[in-house]
Amino acid sequence: MPHHALDPIALDRAFDVAARRVHDGTIPFVILGVANAAGTVRLEAFSPPDGARIGSDAVCLLASITKPIVATATMRLAQDGRFGLGFPLSTWLPELRTADGRETITAWHVMTHTTGLEDEPLEDLLRRGIDRAGLLARTFAQPLSTPPGSRFHYATFTWDLLAVALERALDRPLETILRETLFEPLGMADTGFEPGHARAARVAPVTIGEWDGTRLTGTEDPMVAAAMRERFTSLRLAGGGLWSTASDLVRLGRAMVRGGELDGSRILAPAFWRLATREVTIDRLGATVDRLEGEHYAIGWGKPGPTSPASPTAFGHGGASGTRLFVDPEHDLVVVYLTGSWGLPSVVMDETIGAVYAAVR
Repeated sequence: MPHHALDPIALDRAFDVAARRVHDGTIPFVILGVANAAGTVRLEAFSPPDGARIGSDAVCLLASITKPIVATATMRLAQDGRFGLGFPLSTWLPELRTADGRETITAWHVMTHTTGLEDEPLEDLLRRGIDRAGLLARTFAQPLSTPPGSRFHYATFTWDLLAVALERALDRPLETILRETLFEPLGMADTGFEPGHARAARVAPVTIGEWDGTRLTGTEDPMVAAAMRERFTSLRLAGGGLWSTASDLVRLGRAMVRGGELDGSRILAPAFWRLATREVTIDRLGATVDRLEGEHYAIGWGKPGPTSPASPTAFGHGGASGTRLFVDPEHDLVVVYLTGSWGLPSVVMDETIGAVYAAVR
């Protein structure tokens, strides 16, 4: 693995970029972490001068960073021979045995966003108070829009099909599976679907919105915002419901930048690490032929587009709650960016991550 030093003066500039967005009111707070294979280089939180202080140990809603976490656990199970990536989920989900193509959906289809199923509006679910059982029933009933495996179409609720299949196949809750395969081996003590009473004082504020980044109407009212947040958390979404800290994500990122191992715990064998992180959308499953606008995706992880300074080995994921985990093995770099700004434009995070790359020597 190559070792790249980080210029401290240039890295100061990157943290200044993040802090400036808090001070100018663009975002309510930011936690920025930079690490490499050897350890954490710098981890710092910035809060507005006249607002509540958010510490670097704050527990934040990850939103869609949940996807690569669940995907990594699934890949771990696959390498251990406990759950096949190519087995139809209908093996464990009779609800999908409808003879319209849904019975062929696999874990690979879910994790590459090629199931052919669409998402439902999140606001409708939250406003109507639909619980997890209701969400699953609606997801099971979704008709196919395209044959499984034929087209990339980003989706979140399909990950709950994978979650239920895992739970039935292994006879244990998804959170237990994640804890056994990832959280305990990596020392990710603050990651889960429920912030919990023990961490309540560290839970960072966030206003829930639609998956496209728009905020829910009426959430300017703190009572409404709190109710929507509670309903969202109760869904325990396998594609968007985990809460975590920057330190926990740094540990996951360091394991991935090291090829699947951290502090003597190997979560992925090299072959399965490479399988998880190589792009699958090139030339075949992209949403458009325009490489600038097209999707770039591996198995549960996003891949950098043509305007990114990242290397071809890089991968990562963002969340609608204003979060990003970015890993670049060639540059020996891990970047974690957390805030509670739902629908934060990617360019805001990109400018900070770009400034971190400017510090790589």
